[in-house]
Amino acid sequence: MFFRLFTIIFLCAFFSTSVVAKDCAQYRAQYNCPTDKRFKLHLSFDDGVGSVTPQILDVLKREKIPATFFVLGNKVDCQPHRKACGNDYKRNPKSCQSLQLCQQRRQTLKRIKREGHLIGSHSYQHFHHSKLAPAELQQAIVRSKKILQPFFSTKPIPFRLPYGDGWYNQKEKPQVMKALKQHGFTHIGWEMSGYDWNKQNQQGTKILDNVMKQMCSGRNGTALLHDGVFENEHEGRIFTGKHLAEWIPVLRCVADFVPLSYFKKELKH
Repeated sequence: MFFRLFTIIFLCAFFSTSVVAKDCAQYRAQYNCPTDKRFKLHLSFDDGVGSVTPQILDVLKREKIPATFFVLGNKVDCQPHRKACGNDYKRNPKSCQSLQLCQQRRQTLKRIKREGHLIGSHSYQHFHHSKLAPAELQQAIVRSKKILQPFFSTKPIPFRLPYGDGWYNQKEKPQVMKALKQHGFTHIGWEMSGYDWNKQNQQGTKILDNVMKQMCSGRNGTALLHDGVFENEHEGRIFTGKHLAEWIPVLRCVADFVPLSYFKKELKH
């Protein structure tokens, strides 16, 4: 009986490994990936906390993948909602519902940290920071830091500018990166993007295709995805959240998932 059970387990493992190897060979060919090279990949998520964030966390936990979440401060700043709600739910049902959603997002934020992921600032609101007046720029950075301070776990603190504005054009607009450094932040860009913010990509495997093609062209680094929509209080990037689990095995064909500190040695816990 034991021998028969062992044989079944061995054969299942053998055929499973064979199928995965065959699929990986097909994916390498499909995306023109080098056959003799593996890449280092870090997943990052912007514009949350969103309603889809817990689903993404479930996938990351199951797959044992570290990630970084760049959070908008206004998504988890509950004080304005608390003031609007007051003590009378019947008179202010919408305001009180906003408060409840904000509190839910803060609970998700605690879970992100508890499960070992990094939390970075995505500023307080989704502004073009290079277009802000000096005082507004300082206020946005400081306000986000104050709200998110309990959830940071490294020094310097990761920060990702909305739209990358102030990072990709830092030679022309040096004041943005200077302000970040002044307040203890280090900017985290990206080497790959799924372009999942674009609705035209939210179908089939287009988002996965974008990351795989960029990576297989020879890139190691951080991939930009989204778990939130900055215009909407609680809606998340539903498509990415629903399909992340399907994409992980394909990405694993060519990449090893690593923490952000693999690329950013200056991050100290």
